[in-house]
Order: sequence, then structure tokens, then C-alpha cells
Amino acid sequence: MEATDKLISTFEHEVYNILSKCLSEGEALLFDKKFDFSAPNGIKKLKWPKETFIEVKYRLIYNSFSRIKYYYDALQPQKLIVIVFDFDNESTRLYNNVQLAGRNIEILSYDSLIKKIETLPNNLQEKPNKKDEATYWREKDSNIREKASNALKNNKISLFLGAGVSASAGVVTWNSLLEQLCIKRGISKIDSDIESVVKGRYIIDEYKKEEKKIPDEFYQDMRNILYANTKDSSLIKSLAKIIKECKIESIISYNYDDLIEQEVKKTNPCYSVYAKTRPIDDKSYHVYHVHGFIPKEGEWSEIVLGEKEYHKIYQESYNWGNVEQLHALCRSTCFFIGLSMTDPNLRRLIDISIEGSEIEPAHFAFLRRIEYNVQFTEKVLRGFGVNCVWYDKHEDLPKLLNSLIR
Repeated sequence: MEATDKLISTFEHEVYNILSKCLSEGEALLFDKKFDFSAPNGIKKLKWPKETFIEVKYRLIYNSFSRIKYYYDALQPQKLIVIVFDFDNESTRLYNNVQLAGRNIEILSYDSLIKKIETLPNNLQEKPNKKDEATYWREKDSNIREKASNALKNNKISLFLGAGVSASAGVVTWNSLLEQLCIKRGISKIDSDIESVVKGRYIIDEYKKEEKKIPDEFYQDMRNILYANTKDSSLIKSLAKIIKECKIESIISYNYDDLIEQEVKKTNPCYSVYAKTRPIDDKSYHVYHVHGFIPKEGEWSEIVLGEKEYHKIYQESYNWGNVEQLHALCRSTCFFIGLSMTDPNLRRLIDISIEGSEIEPAHFAFLRRIEYNVQFTEKVLRGFGVNCVWYDKHEDLPKLLNSLIR
């Protein structure tokens, strides 16, 4: 198989399958916390000794070598194999210029690995069966959760909180919110095939009529709908626990409500930031409401609901909300919770944050398995540098988050 036929997002899986075919009796290929895989008993057919580790890279940049050397020196393996998908002239130049003396590190292009395996005696294992595939994904899930747990323990963390967080506390879904606004304003039901942001634009225009700004009546109606049936949420309690016990860089909320602040305030000072204002102090937690803010009590801010507001976000390069999100994406490990990961502005900002760097999965998106094509989503988000952490039921997510805190 030609390297150019492989997508970056499937590369680790492909390498895992290829190397698995080379295993002899008593040998195993395991997921590893520092590098991608380990072969504790080596791979005899490839002449790799015991305690061999394997790192899989799409491409090499200078920082790649710094990380490789750091973990190599920490683990002191017998051998480290670095398999590179896009091993071009620049990678070769970097490789030749970086001092790897004294370290048993071998850099292999993906094509070189394939050619090496093709020269082996014709006694390789067949393509992994369904049982092997199930084992791969199960062990991968476990490894990703372990990495998320280590990140919570050791890294600066930013939380990106979406509609699923508020929904766990009884806040209406987006479509239900729009429907109820139509009812309150006496607007005919809008066709379900129309995009939500277009519906939002129409609803806002109906509230505004000839006025230049959105009237207070709209925000009063929003507040009444948002908080009509709120309840305690085990998910919000779990998030508050993470905020309290981990090193938090930023809390980014795409929700209008202040439910997360209400929970955090039970034990710690916490403030809402919803405009070009700066946080009050460095000793408090701050929740950045980048799509606007409608608290249960007190002053509200302009919100992003319709098409015009979304267009404004795209057009303003230095929109304060975009700046806060980029700051978090570039300077911390981000946990995306209650988000579908389909918002085009968020995906654009993630793309900007990884431009010119390794496509190294640094962040974690928590997703409900039943709602996605798992392997396709893994492929897509891997290209954004995001790990997928899967769960099955809504009630499993708070338990999962609690289990990651150590």
C-alpha cells in the first residue's frame, strides 16, 4: 500500500495492524502512555529487541525531536522506532542536524517500513480479524482515558463547555429554545429543514421590528425559557470538582446561562466574563461566555443567536471571544464537553492553533458513542489534534470525569 493512500487520521491504526502481523508467539504490541506503542518482548522478525517503543508521526518538526529525546531519556528503552508518514527533505535535514548520539533511535519512513516487511519470509499473520479490531479499539479507549487523566494531573487545563452541559441541568435544547421563542412572540412555526442560525436571525428580526437593537422583551423571554425547568446536574458537579482540584487555565462556555458559576461559587469565588472586560482578579475562576450571557439574575449581554451575529464573529479577527479561545487552545490542554465539535468557528480556531505544528492529539473531546460514526469521527478529529473520549449513556459522563481525577 502506497503511503500517499493513507490518511493522517488512520496512520496509527494502520501501523498497528501492519506491526501486529509481524508478531511471533509470546510477543505483543501494547499502547503506551509516553510513545504510541511498546513491544515489551520485541519483534523478532523485524530484529527489534525487547523493550522496544514505537512512536508514530505524520511529519517531523524540530519540536518533535525535543519531545522524542525527552521521553527517551526518561524511559531509557532498548530501542525506539520512529515511523514517519511524510518523511520529506525537510524531515531529513532536521534529522541530520539534531544530535541523537548515545540513543538507540531509528527513524523509518512509512514506505521504508512497508518495503522492510515485504522482504520478510512469507509467514506473516493474516489481516487482523474482528476480535483483534475490537481489542484495538478497546485498548485505545483505555489508553486515551489514561492520557486524559494524566493531563488533568499534570497540565494546565481549559474547559470548553457546550449545550450538553446545560441540557444536563434541564435547560432546553437549541431547537426547543427557538420553538418556544416563536410561541412567545406569536410567530408561526419555522420549517425544521431551515438551519438554526437562519431561524435565529428571523426570530431576532421579528423581535426588533423597526428598532435598531434587540429589545429587553427578547432577553426576558430568553431568561424565562432557559431557567424554567432547571435542576441539579451531576455533570455540572463533576465539572466543578475538576475546576476546584485541577490547574485550570480557562473556562470557555458557549452557553448563555450561569449554572456552572452557581455550582463553582458554592466553594470558590467565580465570575462571568461576557464582553471586552477583563477578569476581576487572579484568585477567582472566570467563565468566558463567548456567545453571550443571560444569568438567572442580574445584567445580561448581547448574545449570538442568529446568522448576523455569527457572521460578525467570523469577520472580527480580534473578537475578544476568539482571542480567549485561541489563548486556551495554544497554551493548555483543552477538554471539550457537551459539544458536538461541528461548530465551524471552533473548528476554524482549532485549525489556526495547530497551523505549522505537528498534528499531535493534544486535546480531548468527550462524545456519546451512539451519536457518531466512531471511526470516521476519530479520523476527522485526529486531523484537528483532538483525541476522542467515548461514553455510552449521558449518565456515564459524570462518572467518567470523576474517574479521571486522581
